[in-house]
Amino acid sequence: ARTRENMNEFKACGIWASQLRKSLLPIEHLHTGYYFSEIVALAKRIQKHDDVNLRGIRSLLSSKDSNLLTMIEFNRAHSFDRVFSSFYEVLLSEDKQTVTLRIPDFKPFSRLSWPNKFSSYRISLVIAQLPDFIYSEEDKLYNPVQKNMESLTVSTFSAWRPNDTVVEDIVLQASFAEPALQIPGTTVLVAMGVEISSLTPASNGNDSSYFGTMKIVECFV
Repeated sequence: ARTRENMNEFKACGIWASQLRKSLLPIEHLHTGYYFSEIVALAKRIQKHDDVNLRGIRSLLSSKDSNLLTMIEFNRAHSFDRVFSSFYEVLLSEDKQTVTLRIPDFKPFSRLSWPNKFSSYRISLVIAQLPDFIYSEEDKLYNPVQKNMESLTVSTFSAWRPNDTVVEDIVLQASFAEPALQIPGTTVLVAMGVEISSLTPASNGNDSSYFGTMKIVECFV
């Protein structure tokens, strides 16, 4: 009986982790290593926080532990916090549709650290919506509080910029088609990516074949 309970909950963790991964597909080329197992482990940690439901059907309420999502390490070889060391702020508009990423007074030459010499970089912004997962006695399985939320992901990319000493303000915005956070048990994820290239800005394309790193930098509930 205990094994069945554990397997049922572990299956929910895998589904939740897969939903999170799909939500961040626009910058999946910046993930490396065995990050997925870390997401599953985090899901189990969140699931254990359910003190109401019985073991075997405990809910996975990431909206109540959204701060933990910013701790996921997607790239152990090039940790985001080691690569990027500049102040930034993330804002959600009052209508819950638009997320703004602002990096003031950014100087890449001293705020981006990469083991190899590079000529250019670009910043990416991905916004997504993640649902909580709750066990349904009727269906005998875990269901999201709202289906197909991974399809609501929106991404935007800055132009390729030179790695020089010029100071500039970088502002990126991404907007959902409809207001977010309209259903209890949902979370808005904000992920930031940094891409590095040995090519000059004029030579770079948009084929997502460059090195870099990423992180969930903010969550709104």
